[in-house]
Amino acid sequence: MQRHYGAAAAARQMSPAQRHARDYADSRELFVDVLTANATKRDARQYLERFKEIQRSNLTARPKHSSSIKPGVNLGGLYAPAAAIAQVPQFTHEDVEDIRLPESQPVLHVAIASLRSPENLKDEIVDGIARTLSQLVMLDMRILLAFDCTDLGGIHFQDLQGRKAIIAKQGQRLVSAINQHSSDGARLVLDALNCSDVPDATGSTGVNVGVPGLLLNPLRRSTIAIVPTCAYSTSGHVTSTSMSEVMHALVSHFGHSHVSGTGDTEHKPSSQISLDRIIVLDEVGGIPSRIRGDGAHIFINLDHEFGDISQELTEGMHPGAVNGRSPTVYRQHLANLTMVRQCLALLPAASSALIITPEEAAFSSRSRSSAELEGPGTRPQKNSLIHNLLTNKPLVSSSLPLARLSAGGTPNDIPGASPPTATLLKKGMPVTIIPSARGYEGWIPPPSGKSSIDLREDPRIDFPRVLHLIENSFRRKLDVEHYLERIRGRTAGVIIAGDYEGGAILTWEKASSNSSQLVPYLDKFAVLQSSQGSAGVADIVFQAMVRTCFPKGVCWRSRNDNPVNKWYFERASGTWTIPESNWTMFWTGEGVVEDEKRWNEYVGVCRAVEPSWLDGTRPD
Repeated sequence: MQRHYGAAAAARQMSPAQRHARDYADSRELFVDVLTANATKRDARQYLERFKEIQRSNLTARPKHSSSIKPGVNLGGLYAPAAAIAQVPQFTHEDVEDIRLPESQPVLHVAIASLRSPENLKDEIVDGIARTLSQLVMLDMRILLAFDCTDLGGIHFQDLQGRKAIIAKQGQRLVSAINQHSSDGARLVLDALNCSDVPDATGSTGVNVGVPGLLLNPLRRSTIAIVPTCAYSTSGHVTSTSMSEVMHALVSHFGHSHVSGTGDTEHKPSSQISLDRIIVLDEVGGIPSRIRGDGAHIFINLDHEFGDISQELTEGMHPGAVNGRSPTVYRQHLANLTMVRQCLALLPAASSALIITPEEAAFSSRSRSSAELEGPGTRPQKNSLIHNLLTNKPLVSSSLPLARLSAGGTPNDIPGASPPTATLLKKGMPVTIIPSARGYEGWIPPPSGKSSIDLREDPRIDFPRVLHLIENSFRRKLDVEHYLERIRGRTAGVIIAGDYEGGAILTWEKASSNSSQLVPYLDKFAVLQSSQGSAGVADIVFQAMVRTCFPKGVCWRSRNDNPVNKWYFERASGTWTIPESNWTMFWTGEGVVEDEKRWNEYVGVCRAVEPSWLDGTRPD
């Protein structure tokens, strides 16, 4: 196999001092990129606090002469770039205080990645993936990489020796590429997995981690463990297994493991494994979304969306479907979605998965010295994997309207950025919509003009918890009786996210007492303080409102100096400061400005809604 790694060849000729200097420069550049291009101040501060504690414990535990100590981990000089981090709007009613994480026992933060068909990838793609994974290791994420080889190059499926040769060749190819970018390197692990000789009724061979130490030892040294999709059967033979079985086995084992001093798995809190991320590197990319045309879902709340999305993918597999993709591609998307769901079901709610193409994972890690970034005013393209590690969020918010994104799906303020195709998935939370809304119409006005929904009496709604949610989110007391009387007969519906962690109350309003037209209005949008600025609760509620409940548009208002307005501005189709008032009007939907009647109704409603707060101060 021919290889053209000029930089790698030069690296092999470096002296130890030169290699150390190169690694220091690379690590410093990586941290500056992370702090300036990938995070909010809150994200960066939280990560830096965690990283400082990790490095302090690592340096205390290791001998000073240890070659495993990473160069450039003194972060003293990196706090200055943090001051210039871009302010990404978050849904929060007041500024977030600096976060100080408590000291805790040493934790191995682990990501388990899967790579399909590396034999089909060009050398530069493999090299880029190796660089990205090495950067994750520099950021203290330990990596397990599972790979399979689907293109056998004419070798018969039952030709075991031929398959083993391909697996060994591709495994060593990945090891060599990673070794060129990481001083901790990589190791090909062939003997860690076991399975049964006879598949069960579901076709599963019961793949499991038979020799944990073969994987744990590299992880503890920050070495990337590379595992092929094959296992030793009970009769001692090597057999090929599916990627989903291998991923499930790895996640099942490490999602519940602790590491003892000898490297064995046991249930002791001395050195815990935190399985934080699942990474799926697949040429088909993120899960396709109907509402984004040829683009992919930015974020999937599996608890709420799995059924609908899997149904879409199943329909796309039909030979007669008109969708621009082959049935085989949709079949692979469904396999990836199902595999990720099964893996995340074994992990804490904070864990997430990212499905991304090898190309995007590779080329998003290009150095800032690349030719395409040398022009004036340009900045490095964000790395989806590093951004996800740092923030546990997608590269762009999933509730942003299409108009806020360029044709390729990237934020409009990043010139020349490549269209992202990655999908972030989380176990997520259920979303309750009362009344249910299906189809393209969403909620429709009641024929009588009066709604029958009563927040206090409706058995589907826990009103005391709704009240707590509102008062906790807004940090003020609601005049309950006044509020319930005001919306009586007007309540369009309620959205509840999770265990009352977020929600919205929407109403049908009239621009004036003489008007008969019912206007959809967002009356209350609330997220518990503990979930503000994180967890994606606000995005989940907002998506339910604009995509399911009121897909044709909704309006709302907010006082001009409300900190949440930055978040609203990004998601609204338009805004307008109402003259002679302290209100800014927001709306979604098309054609509002051009439709004078609709415009006047929206303005009239936003002027007329009467606040219901006990403190009597300025209303929200």
